[in-house]
Amino acid sequence: MKINKYIALTCGLCCIAACNNDIPITEVEKKADNPYKENMITANNYVAKSEENEIDSYIKRKKWDTKMKRFDNGMRVWEYETLSDKKIDYEDEVVIQYSVQSITEKDIYNNLTDTVVVGKHEPNVGIDKALQELHYGSSAKVILPSHLAYGFVGDADRIGTNMILIYDIKIKQ
Repeated sequence: MKINKYIALTCGLCCIAACNNDIPITEVEKKADNPYKENMITANNYVAKSEENEIDSYIKRKKWDTKMKRFDNGMRVWEYETLSDKKIDYEDEVVIQYSVQSITEKDIYNNLTDTVVVGKHEPNVGIDKALQELHYGSSAKVILPSHLAYGFVGDADRIGTNMILIYDIKIKQ
């Protein structure tokens, strides 16, 4: 008589389980805090503080201390030329010309021109937020910590992982 191998395996496992009554069963307590989440938070805080220090050092080296405005999100903006009193608003469409450098002053992109609708997070969330602080016809230096630039993934071209970026922006329209 043939016995199905799955039935035999199931019976065998049941016999083993029944014979081992002396194995203590312990319940796993669910911890209120997730240690992995805490480790990630600690690591992110460390990266943010390191970037903050690096940006502060860069600004001091350039002697921009009194010119740069610091925002709560870590972004720095210096509007060094203003040709209009009219501020850029949410959902305004503006033409920007910009260049991008790393904090080590390596050129990444030069003289790019984009039409941007403010509030759409283009080309990234940091520039989107910076534009809302600028005026039409202005020129500005914008320093973005990595979480406001391209973050952990970069731009899949020239901007690498967790890069602090310095933008030189001119508002054309």
